[in-house]
Order: sequence, then structure tokens, then C-alpha cells
Amino acid sequence: MTASFTRYYKNTNLAAICLCLSMLAAAALAADSRLTIKSAELVPVEEQYLLNADFELNLGDEVEDALNRGVQLNFLIEFQLTSPRKYWFDDEIITLTNNVSFSYHALSRQYLINRNKHQQTFATLAEAKAEFNHLRDWKVFDKSLLKKDESYDAALRIRLDQSRLPKPIQVEALGSEQWNMISQRYRWTPVLTP
Repeated sequence: MTASFTRYYKNTNLAAICLCLSMLAAAALAADSRLTIKSAELVPVEEQYLLNADFELNLGDEVEDALNRGVQLNFLIEFQLTSPRKYWFDDEIITLTNNVSFSYHALSRQYLINRNKHQQTFATLAEAKAEFNHLRDWKVFDKSLLKKDESYDAALRIRLDQSRLPKPIQVEALGSEQWNMISQRYRWTPVLTP
């Protein structure tokens, strides 16, 4: 009787500990700031290629609090098109950067997204994040840059521009995971025609 009670007690404690650890891990992931690129594609339109991409922006508590207190978050979207070389460095066709700012206007109680000198307003943070997460029709290059029978690699990355944060936050951001928002480089091999 004592042995079975002890075994039951140990198994129950182990299950409770595992449950607590999984809940803590989920809470920690939910509280972290992070940027993820979910998809990207190049779309031919007339004599140009346009970039469409989907992101996932998660703001940690500290970053969200700063945003709601009026701190503007500036993001850099970096695109690069290269032509791979077998015995030398890849040939860089084009490298572009797009700036997107995300802020909160306390007087109007609206979230603002500025992209390509075009401002949009949103009533809630969820609506603003949903818009931020979709990049559409960014003109990245002309078809005239492409050569026939050449293969190309595309890369995309998005990151928080910490250099444009207020100075006190820049110092705090140096060692903080909350403020270190940078996506993995998303790479793909598009099928392109000149």
C-alpha cells in the first residue's frame, strides 16, 4: 500500500511540475517580442517585379507599453536579389530597404502606420498589427536587370531600427531580448523572366 501511494505521489508531482513548466514556457513565449517572416513572393507586373510578404509581429509587454506611451517603433525591411556564382561571391543585383514606422497617438487614441509616405490609422493595436503584417506591391526592381537563362536568389529580413529609439531606451535595449527584434533571413529561389 505504501509503495503504490509513493509511486502515485511521485507521478502526480512529476505531472504537476511538467504542467507548470509548460505553462511558464508558453507565458515566456507570449511575453517575448519577435518578428517572423511567414511568406514572400515576387510578382511580375508589366516591366517590374513587386514584392508581397507576410510577417508575424509579436510585441512583448515592455515594448507594447513603450508604444502605448508614445514611443515610435521604426522597422527596416531589407530585400536583396543575387545571382549565385559557383567559384566566386554571388553577384548582387539589387539591395533595397523600406522603412515602416508604428506609433500610437494619445490624443486621437489611434495607432498609426507610416509606410512609403502613406499613413494609416487604426482604432486598436490588433488592427494595426494585422495591417503591419502584410506587405503588398513593393516595387523592388525592373525586369531589365535580369538576364536570360540566369538563376536568382532572393532574401528578405525585417528588424527594429534601434538607432531611432529614444536614447534612454537605446541604452536599455542593448542587452534586452524584448527590444532585439530581428527576423531570420527568409531566402527563396524565385522563377524570374526578363
